[in-house]
Amino acid sequence: MKLYHYAPKENTVMKDGLFSISKIDRNLRPYAHRAGSENKEDILKWMDSTFYGRSRAISCLTEQIKWQGNDSILKKIVDGTELFSFELDDLIKDDLVESIWCKNGSDAGGLNEKFYQVMPEEIDLSPLTWEKVDSSKDLLYAVVRHYLIVLKDGFISAKYIKKEE
Repeated sequence: MKLYHYAPKENTVMKDGLFSISKIDRNLRPYAHRAGSENKEDILKWMDSTFYGRSRAISCLTEQIKWQGNDSILKKIVDGTELFSFELDDLIKDDLVESIWCKNGSDAGGLNEKFYQVMPEEIDLSPLTWEKVDSSKDLLYAVVRHYLIVLKDGFISAKYIKKEE
């Protein structure tokens, strides 16, 4: 099963792989207000309190973003990032996956997130709700179902990753 991940244009994904929050030093501000701290260790602790292993997870989608002229944030993501994919089955076969979680909703700003654990065969491949995205209400991934693949080592090696054109 092919899953997708968007990364900033300036990246080393094809050389170094995809890293979870626990493995990188990047701006964690999007999580600070929910964690109640800007300290990385506090943020990681908060993440893992939502479900075990979240800080070692890679967020992914079951399809590429479909910008239909509805919200400019989607076009900004498509135009301003690179799209990568990986085969979940390969990661599972090589015993790299600890668990899989679905985030299917939250309030604006990522508050009151709704997660549930799934088995690989339970991943929903039905079309995503891109038409519900509304950046003026801070609703992006809050209204688009996506998955968090918890990795035993917190990263996906570049050998599993394909750059999409």
